[in-house]
Amino acid sequence: MSSTTNSSSFPITEAQLVALFMEAVAYGIHVVTFIQCLYTWFLRLRDPSKPSRSWPWMSVAVILFAIGTLDVSFNLYHNLYAFVIYKGPDGAESQFNDLSNWVNVMRSVWARLSATISDAALISRLWIVYTSMEVHLFVVAVPILLWLGATACAVMDIELLSTLHLSSSIPGEQRLRPYLVGYYVMTLVLNVLATGLIVYRIWGVHHGTTGFYRSNSLGTDRVTKTIRIFVESALLYTVSVTVSVIVELAKSNAYYGTSDLSVELAGITFDLIIIRIWRGVTAEQSPAFARSWNREVDARRDAAREVTSIDRSRAVSPIVVRLETICVDNGKDGR
Repeated sequence: MSSTTNSSSFPITEAQLVALFMEAVAYGIHVVTFIQCLYTWFLRLRDPSKPSRSWPWMSVAVILFAIGTLDVSFNLYHNLYAFVIYKGPDGAESQFNDLSNWVNVMRSVWARLSATISDAALISRLWIVYTSMEVHLFVVAVPILLWLGATACAVMDIELLSTLHLSSSIPGEQRLRPYLVGYYVMTLVLNVLATGLIVYRIWGVHHGTTGFYRSNSLGTDRVTKTIRIFVESALLYTVSVTVSVIVELAKSNAYYGTSDLSVELAGITFDLIIIRIWRGVTAEQSPAFARSWNREVDARRDAAREVTSIDRSRAVSPIVVRLETICVDNGKDGR
């Protein structure tokens, strides 16, 4: 039985074409950022002074790019089949409204898989940033629970989507709504919470070394730029997820465009973070920089004989270097 609830103001055929255009533009940007990411990685491998344990993060970038390529390819195929190849009754609209169509199901798989991998990488970065603190287990507990909840909603959404066999748009099908809304809300909260905790940790280290930074403007600049990298890059993906929640609640077919865009933005966001840090936008991230910083602290301690204050800076300053390094490495460099 049909349960079609398409938005008359934005028919699904138009929505799918707009979604293809939006994702194609975003994919073009994704290609550029991914190539830059590869180029920066190869340069990094050739530089013996740079940490070499960056392959896990590069692997995530490759996987996200592969998923983005698959999704935009499936999007193109779906539009070609609906508008050109299919000659049955009701035209392209009947194809797009076939909820359990294998293309619809697989595109939902790519979208959920992309977000799941991206969020897992974010949690991993959060774990590394807080691993030296006694509360690190508590800090990552809530993000992990949110990630598990979002994954469960994604699995239920895909399972239901593949078995409904109804003629309806995805945002118009009431039975999908609890899982879709739950998935997007938990993903949104996870990204905001994890990014906020990372920024809080970096700023906390900066605040704890205020006295040291007064005589070292480079330290202040790199902390500020590190925070900006996380906030600016994460903001792209977070906004797309927020809009997806809104259009889903409004039962608008604009959902197709925003959800397709989110697939590419997950990879773009990840690429931007590692490109900017690997290129040293924040500051040098090598163990040599940590050693030179500590030598400067020792010299100031001997000259001014301010043992207490200098020792405190000395204990915290390597953490700042480590925070920058572990953003893209496995946390074992620069110890």
